[in-house]
Amino acid sequence: MTPKIDPRNPEPPEPPKSPFSENRRHERRGLPVRCWIVDGRHTVYLRVHDVSAGGLSVRAPVPFHPAGPVEMRVELPGGTLVRARGEVVWVRPDGGEVSGPRMGARFLEFLEGEEELYKAVGRA
Repeated sequence: MTPKIDPRNPEPPEPPKSPFSENRRHERRGLPVRCWIVDGRHTVYLRVHDVSAGGLSVRAPVPFHPAGPVEMRVELPGGTLVRARGEVVWVRPDGGEVSGPRMGARFLEFLEGEEELYKAVGRA
């Protein structure tokens, strides 16, 4: 539905925000990496959809829960391992614009490889 334009104000109104609007603070990169994610109920080894200095997203074949704690191990190109504790920020059971469920997690505490991750995503 196209918003109506008020003739007294030539600027069209802002479209309503989607619940999946962009709220990221860090630019995401599509790196050819895989990761382990453990949430207390599941241990999965997945291809990373995208990653940033602040977190990552994956196509998740298991049901993760928003705000749930996770441990992540990301294998960077060249074999460097990044280990971090984090939390699930969002879950899209239907995958949104791509097929299959998706999950996004935020890094809260790095245990290993923080600087290497920053270099890989172009932050360092």
